[in-house]
Amino acid sequence: MKRIILIALLAALLLAACAGKETPGFGAEDLALEVGGARRELGEDIGDVIAVMGDGYEYAEARSCDYDGLDKTFSYAAARFYTFPLPQGDTVSEIYTEDAAVQTTKGLAVGASRADVLAAYGDGGEDTGYQLIYRLAGGEGSLCFDIENDVVTAVYVTSRPF
Repeated sequence: MKRIILIALLAALLLAACAGKETPGFGAEDLALEVGGARRELGEDIGDVIAVMGDGYEYAEARSCDYDGLDKTFSYAAARFYTFPLPQGDTVSEIYTEDAAVQTTKGLAVGASRADVLAAYGDGGEDTGYQLIYRLAGGEGSLCFDIENDVVTAVYVTSRPF
């Protein structure tokens, strides 16, 4: 009887020690950034972004070399939003930031270490030495960390292949 109680106690302690610890990994839910207190996602209508973030952006456009239409960029202080034109409106194809206030879905931001990224997302990404790139199977999106001296200098999510 004492042995059963001891085993149950050890199991409870082990479960308590593991509670709250996330297993490192990357998935579709990670293709978003927390910008200005709101979750911004790939495929989101740029009109929805502007409605929340306001009109305080710089706008640029150029003829696309990938498709028929214009590449458009909406640059806020916290992040740049690149769009893809669709008949129903422009959607977000990339969100890029160098602002430490912008976070990934797992709370990482500019200033995090390479070790922090690996602890949160695992070692399943591509490490070029200056970037850590986590891609969804099928090329449907990537989460990228620019790294200099083992410190994150930029973070972006993108649906564009590279």
